[in-house]
Amino acid sequence: MTEWETLEVEQHGRVKLIRFNRPNSLNAFNGTMYSEFRRAIEDANADPSVGAIVSTGNGRAYSAGADIGGFNATFENGGSAGSAREERDDGTPFDPVFIMESKPIIGAINGVSVGIGLTGPLLYDMLLASTEARFSMRFAAIGLTPEVGSSWTLPHIIGLHKAREMMLTGKIYNAQEALELGLVRKLYEPEELVPAALELGAQIAANPISTLSTIKRMIWDDLAATDVSSVWRRSSDHFANARKTTQHREALLAMGEKRDSRFHDVEYMSELAKKVSEGTS
Repeated sequence: MTEWETLEVEQHGRVKLIRFNRPNSLNAFNGTMYSEFRRAIEDANADPSVGAIVSTGNGRAYSAGADIGGFNATFENGGSAGSAREERDDGTPFDPVFIMESKPIIGAINGVSVGIGLTGPLLYDMLLASTEARFSMRFAAIGLTPEVGSSWTLPHIIGLHKAREMMLTGKIYNAQEALELGLVRKLYEPEELVPAALELGAQIAANPISTLSTIKRMIWDDLAATDVSSVWRRSSDHFANARKTTQHREALLAMGEKRDSRFHDVEYMSELAKKVSEGTS
């Protein structure tokens, strides 16, 4: 069993729950938490018994951003910009390609969500929040600029003018304001947040992992596409390929037999795949 210094990790059915566990530091990211969070996601991605991931925090914060010690080191080390970045250059969890290729991640934003504690979750597949959550793109207020591509992701999520307001003012938004902006999908009372996120994760995790992976990649690729006709072609190709999969065949069989699909029964799906390849199913 893995020992975590900055996290608590649990499995609920087919959902992996990852809690940031530096409550006395408002779950600020230090080098250990960056690397452990990435490793926890990698572990979940490699585990066939996991179909979705929920990320939340212990205490009053989801995450108050990066630990400022690394930023102070920039000046204390003679103006070298490297010091503030080194903590997350080695295996950052907030690499867009890494998140793009991960199993679906739901952010259950339980409290303060600032800096990388907000820009990172913009890469997740969906965000739910506690009624006690608070959000801010505080960068301008502390003489910094938005990080991890959030000047691209945030306008795509909430719209250009709303994103400009968030980034240029550095204002702190309450949970209801974040909901109205479209930053989060739904609000829950604090004690209801994680159970709701786990329930949503279970709905997602019930589907075939390979199908979810393809859909995630389609969304990211098409979000950045500039040629609409290529989007249509890729969509048609993906759909045609999906119709030939064992997962689709199992879904058709389950519907015909009026039963639940057995996507995650490894032995059964292996045998079905053999039948599909032989043309006997």
